Amino acid sequence: MQRRTFHIQMGAALAASVFAAPARAASLPALINLVVPFSSGGGADQLARDFAEAAGLRDSTIVVDNKPGANGAIATRQVARQRPDGTTILLGTSSTQALGPLFQNAAADPVNELAPITLLAETANALAVSADAPWRTLEEFLAAARRGALTYGTFGTGSSAHLYGVVLASGAGVELEHVPYRGSSQAMADLLGGHVQAVFLTTSALDGQARAGRVRVLAVTGGRRTGLFPDVPTFAEHGIRDLDFNGWFALFGPKGLDAEVTERFARISAELGRNTAFTQRMAQQGYDWVGSTPAQLEAEHRRSVSLYRRILAANPITP
Repeated sequence: MQRRTFHIQMGAALAASVFAAPARAASLPALINLVVPFSSGGGADQLARDFAEAAGLRDSTIVVDNKPGANGAIATRQVARQRPDGTTILLGTSSTQALGPLFQNAAADPVNELAPITLLAETANALAVSADAPWRTLEEFLAAARRGALTYGTFGTGSSAHLYGVVLASGAGVELEHVPYRGSSQAMADLLGGHVQAVFLTTSALDGQARAGRVRVLAVTGGRRTGLFPDVPTFAEHGIRDLDFNGWFALFGPKGLDAEVTERFARISAELGRNTAFTQRMAQQGYDWVGSTPAQLEAEHRRSVSLYRRILAANPITP
């Protein structure tokens, strides 16, 4: 597998296709509830708040509503049962909208649960330990795990980070014990408190503590190194297979979402992708901004579900 770069490479063409037709001033509800399936303080929460602020809506207000639990199932159910009028939308992720449903029900069809709006951004994930941990490299960490099981925290059971840990343990022939949390901030707090020995989180969630010198990042997912941690090697560079893909963040709505609302949000997302200052700020936080059409989000969603099905078949996850 190769890290998906087509979103970034075709950014200009995508923006042109989205803005080819004259923009219609589709009205949005005065108050829009943006449901986030994680607790406040983590990477997904920050991305939601950044988007809400950068959207620059004149007659509408976007309010972030954190609904953590069940790896996104609680938030998804809440949004799915709302009226498709744009008053409630979801910040979904590859973890909550592609992997989580498969973990809960292998026969699930997560693509058809909600209406796709726009793929916002992609991000790498990383394995990190506290700065005072004895392991300075991934090789040292794995050597210790061969002598006895080590723990790693993530943002939920059945999350993509959970799967990354399972794939790492299988590929390296070590034992890693998963410790789930309701969000990245809680996992980070327990890492710094010495309650878990490592965490698997998005690079954006790790960035602040890494810059402060409190955590040490050992390896990142994806087919190439991330700009946020250019000195940190990928798992592929360490010879670990099946960790060369990254996660994504996207907007979804209830099935049957008003077409003008969908188009308006997709245009806002694509327009932000043309804003150099905004995309650079996102890149500094670990996000590659995409700003896709609804159809492109649906295609990426289907691709992710297919990928996760294949990996789960080879690396079953049990609660």
